[in-house]
Amino acid sequence: MAPELTSQDYAALAEFRHQIRCFLHFSQEAALQEELEPQQHQLLLAVRAQQDQGGPTIGQLAEELLIRHHSAVGLVDRLAEHGLIDRIRGTEDRREVRVRLTAGGEAKLKRLSVLHRDELRGAGPRLVEALEGLLQRLHKKHSISGKEADAPTGPKSSC
Repeated sequence: MAPELTSQDYAALAEFRHQIRCFLHFSQEAALQEELEPQQHQLLLAVRAQQDQGGPTIGQLAEELLIRHHSAVGLVDRLAEHGLIDRIRGTEDRREVRVRLTAGGEAKLKRLSVLHRDELRGAGPRLVEALEGLLQRLHKKHSISGKEADAPTGPKSSC
């Protein structure tokens, strides 16, 4: 049986989730200032992260963003309409389509990434502190119980 949760356990979890929400709120606002929806920003970042491999496929982007294939297609369509990404057909397999940033997409992503890097310099230590506090509480509970806790029955992480 899993150890009972204390008020301090709930407080540690709430603080960790609060710090995540603070960073996500900053990120959403920064994307909107660049006239992007948050998912569009995430897609640009995912494309740039895989640029050295020739760019990701739409299926890879869907997997990376945890969205359905048709949703990734819609995001790619809108970003292509704004001139931020290009679709590149495969040379050997013409059915394969890879996505790459345009110069405009690269510039927009760079501005956002600099802002995020600077924000993480300040917010990162608070996020790490909150996570460390939560993990310490969990490890303390685990060592007190002396055995493995029952597996949770809620949703499983796909990440």
